[in-house]
Amino acid sequence: MKESPIFVKMHDFVAWIIPLTTKFPREQRFVVAAALQRVTLSCYESLIRAGSASDKITEEQAHLNEAAAQLNLLRMYLRLSHFMLCITTKQYEFASEQSTEVGRMLQAWKRNIQRKPAADTSIQAHE
Repeated sequence: MKESPIFVKMHDFVAWIIPLTTKFPREQRFVVAAALQRVTLSCYESLIRAGSASDKITEEQAHLNEAAAQLNLLRMYLRLSHFMLCITTKQYEFASEQSTEVGRMLQAWKRNIQRKPAADTSIQAHE
């Protein structure tokens, strides 16, 4: 699980975003920075829960849906941070690229789960 590209990508993103947010202006550190840190960590936690889910269909799908929602919130806080000039355009572009890549990996994971039940029922039908 830990070697999976989505976990590596998200870990690297968390390791980049936390130090970045500690440099936010003091007025924003306890509002925008804290929210951005919280939602980034929540997204990562949801991915970890999905990877270690015991029910590989229902539970895993629920955690992936939660991770997708957290990723959308993360993007919103990034836009807000850029708008409020807490991060530079270059930092915003990098963060957007990283979140887009995590989103692609997340969607691929969700598609893979959706295909599993169909494959299992088709095998049973031929037996």
